[in-house]
Amino acid sequence: MTCYPVIIPTLNRYDHFRRCVESLARNTHANETELIIGLDFPPSAKYEEGWRKIKDYLPTIKGFKAVTIFERETNLGAVRNNQGLSDYAFTHYDAVISTEDDNEFSPCFLDYMNKMLEHFKDDPRVFNVSGYLPSDLAGLSTSGLLFTKEYNAWGGGTWRHKNPTFEERRELVHRILHSTKMSWKSFMTYPAAFRMMLKMVKLGAMWGDVTKTQINIFNETLQVRPAVSLCRNWGNDGSGVNCRIDKSIAQQPISEALTFEEPVNWEPYYLEKVARATFHLTWPKNPILFLGKLLITILLYLKYRVTHHFTV
Repeated sequence: MTCYPVIIPTLNRYDHFRRCVESLARNTHANETELIIGLDFPPSAKYEEGWRKIKDYLPTIKGFKAVTIFERETNLGAVRNNQGLSDYAFTHYDAVISTEDDNEFSPCFLDYMNKMLEHFKDDPRVFNVSGYLPSDLAGLSTSGLLFTKEYNAWGGGTWRHKNPTFEERRELVHRILHSTKMSWKSFMTYPAAFRMMLKMVKLGAMWGDVTKTQINIFNETLQVRPAVSLCRNWGNDGSGVNCRIDKSIAQQPISEALTFEEPVNWEPYYLEKVARATFHLTWPKNPILFLGKLLITILLYLKYRVTHHFTV
């Protein structure tokens, strides 16, 4: 089995970063895995303390086949820092495992990721891999795997030959937001991602999880997930840039298994019960709240259509 590299962009969240790295070091296959870290340069003095702690910690990291470190000399920002790591990894490997620095992983996470990346590499129906499963979707699969339209980046895997370019993702967002039919399909599949797409273009940004969710929706592809989450996220404590505060997410149970058991069924099915659960994942079930939020979304969409605001 090929062991693919793990990339981690980071800046100043020392406690989160150390927890992430140490959970990976406890993984089966860690000693066969290259860890690739990008330490961004602090944009201001308030980031320097955490940045310094990470800088001092980096030489002590052990347990991996290799640790490759890129210490940025200027501030690149999260997107460019991560993109540089991906570009480096894809020059040496056919696939890459990526994570933000605030995730904690099960001991079988790498075993699962490598098995999924190997099994589905030539399957056009599966676009990407994730080791995270929201608690709302727990118990919906009896095969060991579950497939979603939503792309989640909390411990994700991507193949080089399936990895879309920035321009391809940007063009798809343009086509969706300039087509009422496509916009409605996006909203009805996963309304939270549609709302985030409107916010994204308002800010002139390009968020990978949002754009890759849209790719799954319109290319009829899927993300494969484990039936039990192999990842928990600690970034909803207020330290994340785009995350709401919800400390309960860090308490989510994750598997303690050392290896990922072969699934009963590998077939990529998008179940109706998964579609319903995903729709309501961050959208109110109360009809009054639903209609209110829908009206706000329509107004935001119409405002976009009038201003054509997209500066990326």
